[in-house]
Amino acid sequence: MKLKDLVSIIHRLAPPHLAADWDNSGLATGSLEQSIEKIGLALDATLQTVALAEAAGCNLLLTHHPLIFKPIKNLDGAVFPGAVLTAATRINLAILSVHTNWDATGMASAFADLLELHEQWPLEAIPQKFYKLVVFVPIGYEEKIKKALFKLGVGSIGNYDRTWFAAQGEGGFTVPVNGQPFIGQVGYGARTRETRLETIIPVDLLDRTARVIWQNHPYEEPAFEFHPIITYKRGQGMGILGQWSSSRDFFEELGRCLNLVDYKWAGPRPGRVRRVAIIPGSGASYLKVAHQVGAEVFITSDIGYHKALEAGELGLTLVDLGHFETEWPGLIRLAEVLTHELERLESDIKCQVLAQTRPWTYEYGVVTKKEKIE
Repeated sequence: MKLKDLVSIIHRLAPPHLAADWDNSGLATGSLEQSIEKIGLALDATLQTVALAEAAGCNLLLTHHPLIFKPIKNLDGAVFPGAVLTAATRINLAILSVHTNWDATGMASAFADLLELHEQWPLEAIPQKFYKLVVFVPIGYEEKIKKALFKLGVGSIGNYDRTWFAAQGEGGFTVPVNGQPFIGQVGYGARTRETRLETIIPVDLLDRTARVIWQNHPYEEPAFEFHPIITYKRGQGMGILGQWSSSRDFFEELGRCLNLVDYKWAGPRPGRVRRVAIIPGSGASYLKVAHQVGAEVFITSDIGYHKALEAGELGLTLVDLGHFETEWPGLIRLAEVLTHELERLESDIKCQVLAQTRPWTYEYGVVTKKEKIE
């Protein structure tokens, strides 16, 4: 399969329009025309993960974090990120990232599922911009038009595809002198039973949708229109607010579900709680949002000193489980859903999660008198 076709599949799972403006998800190196036989998945593109991808026989390194976040002045092959790009280019390894667009679709729910949280809702929902197509079709031609449209890829709402609505009515028109009408006679008015057919269109398919209608509609001048709409997909947004059916001891659940022992927390010590908010990765900026929606505990990482103080003022328990630790389950989930989609499409491409190690090393020992802070 060509990389460009694989990218289309990946973007159905993590639509690029959901990425934040400051993000740089997408292709970092490689050609959209190159063939892909195996995908290696990692949180980051590093010399370590490039070497692991090469050893596993991968043609694509699919990462969560983009290799390049900001513009760079040169590509020094001896230092990051130039060294990674050089290493990947040498072995013809493409590098592609799905960052905040995967954050918005699957990252948080993967972690929430590990904690067995139910009734999961986005901590902050993200609106989607679509167009509604309305096309008037003579009775008996609805299936032809729907088949052509759905082949293009329109009609997807959340996890459902090929969605449509139809209602019958009567339409009328006058046939122009130089017309070649499908119904009616030149110079005379005509009326006929028609079906009003509706479906939903992604913004990037507008032009192609119009061409498909012109190519498949029996009328010389088919009547159709696009209406801009905003909608929300259930479960799509930043973070997760979930709850247990009954209150549980929070720290006991961390140990039981995640087997974590090295983490820090701020604010009141949690006892038995029900409502938990989660932002994998760096999500401390959502602290007030978590408080406003009634979370008793907020799990994220990369928490700064002042956010810890703020959590105490709000009376919200803020837990830092680590950037790597909160995002690794989401990488596993990405591998699972991508594998399922490739199998559904009867593709031979294989996915493998690469054994990336977390960047932090934790040391435990006795604090000496000199080191101890009174």
